[in-house]
Amino acid sequence: MDFKTFLFRYFGKEVDFDKYAGAQCVDLIRQGIKEMYGCPQPEPTGDEGAMTFYTKHEFRPVQKQYFNRVEICTAGQEIPEGAIVVFKKTAGNPYGHIGFCVRTDGNLIYLFEQDGLSRDRAAKIKAWSYENTLGYLAKK
Repeated sequence: MDFKTFLFRYFGKEVDFDKYAGAQCVDLIRQGIKEMYGCPQPEPTGDEGAMTFYTKHEFRPVQKQYFNRVEICTAGQEIPEGAIVVFKKTAGNPYGHIGFCVRTDGNLIYLFEQDGLSRDRAAKIKAWSYENTLGYLAKK
């Protein structure tokens, strides 16, 4: 399945891949990497959360087979459509955030995401600044 098909299939829906804690940002990613890339669900690392997709990439052999880790340094950096963008933790969110890149415009990253911390958990497209990004995972 390609990225646009995945986006249209799940846009406006709550995706709860692991059936634990409701629809979280990580659930949409796990559903996507399974359906779009054929990658089995990443193995647990003991410290789960969105940022661990990036920070523990080197310790996830299955994930490493499918994705390259790329550091984001500055605003304006191009990110491929469908790449998995990972954000740092914040004072209000110790897990970080994660979503699929739809596009960038030089200042913002438009993500296909869902947010377990908001009242509206359904998958949607939302604009984010580069400010709090760790980097992204690009399909090999």
